[in-house]
Amino acid sequence: MPSSRSERQPERPGEDQTGGDHPVSSVEPALRELIAVSVSVGADPDLVQGGGGNASVKSADGKRIYVKASGTPLAEMSAERGWAELDLPAALAVLDRADLRRMEPARREAQVLRALEDAVLRPSGARPSVESSLHALLDRVVIHTHPVGLGAFLSSRQSARLWPTLLEGIASRPPLYIGYVDPGFTLAVALKDAIASYEAREGCRPDVVLLENHGLFVAADSGEEALELTLRITLAGQEWIGGRRVNPERFDAVAEGGPADVRGSIEAFVRGALLRGGASPALVRRDPTDEARRFAGSAEAVATAGSGAFTPDQIVYCRTCPLVLAAGDREQAAKEVSGYREDRGVDPRVIIVPGEGVFYAAADLAQIKVISEVYRGAIAAIRSCARGGGPRLLTQQQAGFIEEWEVENYRASLLAAGGRTLTGRVAVVTGAGSGLGRGIALGLVEAGATVVGLDVDRSAVEDVAASQPAGRFLPLACDVTSEESVRAAFAAAAASAGGIDYLVNAAGIAPAFALVDFPVEAWRKALEINLTGYFLCAREAARWLQEQGAGGSIINLTSKTGLDASKANSAYNATKAGEIHLMRGWALELGADGIRVNCVAPGNVFKGSKIWNDEYIRVCARKRGISPEEVIPYYISLAPLGKEIEPRDIADAVVFLLSDAARNITGQVLVVDGGQVMVR
Repeated sequence: MPSSRSERQPERPGEDQTGGDHPVSSVEPALRELIAVSVSVGADPDLVQGGGGNASVKSADGKRIYVKASGTPLAEMSAERGWAELDLPAALAVLDRADLRRMEPARREAQVLRALEDAVLRPSGARPSVESSLHALLDRVVIHTHPVGLGAFLSSRQSARLWPTLLEGIASRPPLYIGYVDPGFTLAVALKDAIASYEAREGCRPDVVLLENHGLFVAADSGEEALELTLRITLAGQEWIGGRRVNPERFDAVAEGGPADVRGSIEAFVRGALLRGGASPALVRRDPTDEARRFAGSAEAVATAGSGAFTPDQIVYCRTCPLVLAAGDREQAAKEVSGYREDRGVDPRVIIVPGEGVFYAAADLAQIKVISEVYRGAIAAIRSCARGGGPRLLTQQQAGFIEEWEVENYRASLLAAGGRTLTGRVAVVTGAGSGLGRGIALGLVEAGATVVGLDVDRSAVEDVAASQPAGRFLPLACDVTSEESVRAAFAAAAASAGGIDYLVNAAGIAPAFALVDFPVEAWRKALEINLTGYFLCAREAARWLQEQGAGGSIINLTSKTGLDASKANSAYNATKAGEIHLMRGWALELGADGIRVNCVAPGNVFKGSKIWNDEYIRVCARKRGISPEEVIPYYISLAPLGKEIEPRDIADAVVFLLSDAARNITGQVLVVDGGQVMVR
């Protein structure tokens, strides 16, 4: 059992946990308490996973209730967002509407939501949780969580008989156990009736409600009491599954290690099967936990997993059933993916390769984090259910209700939000720490891709990552002139995201010397970075793309100088022209694999450029016989359009060439220079 704060016990509510910049003193006390409780509970993925869980606090006069708003994780609640204030009597009145009890479920849940929205006092437009009426039935502070260990217990066949032993001496009042009921209005009505019977029997309302195959409700007069009780019950559930945590507290966007050899890589096998089987582009990540590895090695456990789901959240985030793939046969694996999609009408999110591991698939790493947290709960349930008489899976009817339920579909749609040009794609960008490499990487992130940013300057790519949404830009230190470093970087990309779709070679230097003064060391360094670096990265990318067997794209960032040489620029002229010819050869060689190879040739891009530094500008000034201050205006004037070229212009060109809009373009040079150089 946890014995220290590092084991992620729920924290006590305090004035430093509002989760935002809003001054604590200006927040209404009940709302301040809700935020503190929500942030504390929401920070622990063994208590709540993804957008699940809920909390509420009633005002001192008992007329209003503050409750989490739909679509906002508890941990992200703040004074500015993530909550709704409702008229408490109006929220309770929803449960007394006889017309709602007679409605067909899908229509009824929409009507319930509208009724709760009518009860919202503020903020305008807030979407209250559908559990708001349920919260209104209990004590002043209510915390609803999905503790992994307790959830595993509640998903075993004999939980209704065994719960008194599990929770003996924990609560001051006997807990209320509710057999599985469809979430939403049906559950709220069932709880209302059960509470009425409980009050008649015990003379008080329950402070603990156990929801079969669902989770836990704890109610108390204060946030501190509610947190303490939640902690005690959570630890009892954790003891049920062996006294261990299931979900790591930290989520590292960059996975450590990676496949030693691309050939035969299980990551490439799984991701390639999804892409070739017609699934939407997705990142793939293997579950690194020992529990997941042992689970995948048990034929009995895998068979149970394939039989259905334990909880509503598992269906929402992970699908009702995982896809089980046998390793080895690439074509058969693709057929299995296609068959899963045809049978179920959705892409798989959990893929089990027996003997190899459990893999999660989603459009980005933030979604994979949620899926992994929820599915580890299912793994814990399967591996511990024998103690409780075996697994109790949701019936086909119960699962169907969740799959069709409008409110759960809303939550799922938040998870799957995106639809941008490159959503679900993985792009490796070299030189991503500064200049055009950085601008291209940011453009790809904006287009929906997950970018693995390589740069010899580790701090530079880490700074870029800090400015981006979590898990969308993965910073890796890499020397593109080192075969070992390049191989390790691509292996880390595969471990983090399952493979790659695109490579953008953008790392480069431009030493400017007159021919007679050109140091051979500078010449050789330029060739190493601008040519050998492009070659090594393209070679490794091609290996991964061929192993996945689902096409892909490589772009060499060249220059207008590769088409039209400039004075006193021997190394840059040669390497930029060489990059174009390398591209043409690779396009011929890789076309049969569906891999497209193109070049983008920028004109003069000054903003954020390491090439256009003060020394380079002075060299250009001497070449042109002008002052350094006149250099940039002069070069802009050379283009017919007369407009400064921005990093965004280059990023847009790269996004276009990587997208399906350019699916029949390969072996070409796209010049983005305002018309200064015409391709002939």
